Amino acid sequence: MVLYARQPYTHIKATILNTNEIKYLIGKYNNQTATPAEKKLVEEWYERIDGADLTQNELADIEVKKQILNRVTARINHVDKPKPKQIKLNYALFFKAAVILIALIAGTYSYFNQSDRSPALATSVKTNKKPIIPGGNNAVLQLADGSQVILNKTADGQVANQSGVQVIKTKSGELLYRFTGNTTAKAAAINTVSTPRGGQYHLILVDGTEVWLNASSSVKFPSAFVGNERKVEVTGEVYFEVAKNKTKPFIVHTDQSDIKVLGTHFNVNTYVDETYQRTTLLEGSIEIKRGNKKALLKPGQQASLNGKIDGIAVNEIADLEAVVAWKNGYFQFEKSDLPSVMRQVSRWYDAEVIYNGKIPAKQYSGKIPRNVSIAKLVEMLAYSGIHCKVEYNQITVNPK
Repeated sequence: MVLYARQPYTHIKATILNTNEIKYLIGKYNNQTATPAEKKLVEEWYERIDGADLTQNELADIEVKKQILNRVTARINHVDKPKPKQIKLNYALFFKAAVILIALIAGTYSYFNQSDRSPALATSVKTNKKPIIPGGNNAVLQLADGSQVILNKTADGQVANQSGVQVIKTKSGELLYRFTGNTTAKAAAINTVSTPRGGQYHLILVDGTEVWLNASSSVKFPSAFVGNERKVEVTGEVYFEVAKNKTKPFIVHTDQSDIKVLGTHFNVNTYVDETYQRTTLLEGSIEIKRGNKKALLKPGQQASLNGKIDGIAVNEIADLEAVVAWKNGYFQFEKSDLPSVMRQVSRWYDAEVIYNGKIPAKQYSGKIPRNVSIAKLVEMLAYSGIHCKVEYNQITVNPK
């Protein structure tokens, strides 16, 4: 069913919902466009899941609601082990966690509009000898002399000292570059931090610039910025919060462009298996240069580059939060096709994804925590019609 514009529900007590209205409201709840009154209505409706006071129209979808309720209750009992009186669910928290994706095809479909309403029957997860697990703070530091430090296996404290610049692993697990006040550097010592599939990392450069690396990414940088510019090179996906310095611009080099900034927040996605290289600006201003082409970005804009097409395309981005959701611990999809969704899953869980049959021309929107187990992820994906089977380090997608 295609959703359409409708007036907000404001008289909760007087409202009797039919099935289509239920679908419509849950869709608004999931994509966070519901009014406070509509949110309350959905939550109150779910609290009556046991069947009391439900209309005949509402009862039409009662089985799928029970499936959801049972899964949530089971998860709470397993993780938190609350007392019986504490098992009354916080439905707002459950839905705001966005464990349900909304599938869209030829318009926006509601979460309930599926031919198969039993995800458990469509999904099979087997115990693996080497289980697929969500990623974490895994990275390797390569120092100027070529030596490598596996950061997730290194104790907190000083990791290296390069010409008066200390490299410290903090108690919170990040990497910090800090002047000792006795630097003798005339030429920069080049370091590289890289993350594997299933890894992420946070580091702070010597000028105070903060850098977050997504899975399968890298940043190459000098231990100290000794010239008239601050230049780094990146691969994969990296988020920057650049320290301001009007006299020494910060330049990010990728395989397709140079990004010049003075002090700003932006995200760069350069994965080679993506069609476009995308640079998204959250704060400040940046200049994108590609050959003899330039583009100046304002906050809320995104520059897209295609390796096969010359030029720089600039577009407005409605939801900046979705762009940097990975940094904040989430997968967040905005009308993404199935291969795009599964590429993110593959990188973070370090798993091979294969497709059994034709890939459907659907789009998916939703938000999922990146720390969930692979079994839970598969269950969540199944709600939107993405049925997966996990075996060893492989995820097989069975499109329907």
